[in-house]
Amino acid sequence: MRITSPRERAEVIAAEVFAAGASGLEERESGDSIVLLVYAPAAHAERVRAAAFAVAGTAIVAPAEPVAARDWPETWKDGLTPIVISPRLVVRPPFAAHALAAGQCEVVIEPRQAFGTGAHGSTALALALLDAHLATALPARVLDVGSGSGVLAIAALRLGAGHALACDLDPIAARETRENAARNGVAERLACFTGSLDALGPRANEFELVVANVISSELRPILPALVARVAARGVAVFSGLLAAERESICGALARHGLRVAGERRERDPRGDEWLALIAMR
Repeated sequence: MRITSPRERAEVIAAEVFAAGASGLEERESGDSIVLLVYAPAAHAERVRAAAFAVAGTAIVAPAEPVAARDWPETWKDGLTPIVISPRLVVRPPFAAHALAAGQCEVVIEPRQAFGTGAHGSTALALALLDAHLATALPARVLDVGSGSGVLAIAALRLGAGHALACDLDPIAARETRENAARNGVAERLACFTGSLDALGPRANEFELVVANVISSELRPILPALVARVAARGVAVFSGLLAAERESICGALARHGLRVAGERRERDPRGDEWLALIAMR
């Protein structure tokens, strides 16, 4: 079935349809909306559609339609290829091989429900800033806020950081982060939990590097707590932002004691220009 949803509802709808028995989901950009193509066994189709309706809000839920038989375990892999972030870093799914260049390391991420395969512009930008920073500094502790698949924390560790802590409000993210950490041989150096920054307790200024790949509406409410975790002379990387938001985001960072020291931009196929910032105390 096809669901046309406002961006802010898409994640909630996706979670509900999977809980109701959906077996697969595609996300496609459509102007200011997200089109969710939801796949489910015929026996579960109406239950899945009802679950979508229950949380749809202003989303448009089309009737369920039968689809021709396909080899779904293989079809969903189409188009997922290794992503070369830099001469030092490649991100790839486990089923897509890549011949590493001399001095290049890889992060292997199984594409599942948690966000972050490296394919989205915001993730690629964050990875590029991480790589550039870690080429000259190796933090002892990294905090990944809104970690999704754990790709940013894992990349930091693969590039030489000491230990990382990842957190996300979605319990699926914690599970997949642990699995991806084990897949990349960094499980002993990466801890993760489900919850907000408040769960870390009163200690502050303990991470030399903090990364957050979250949209601005999610970043602004947690910005004071996030900045409080950045060590003196520490660094923070922010992605998931639109270039049009640069002035307001930079102003918010300045008010919380962070100075923007660099940025990367990338325009996606639909014309949105994504922005990632690196800031210092």
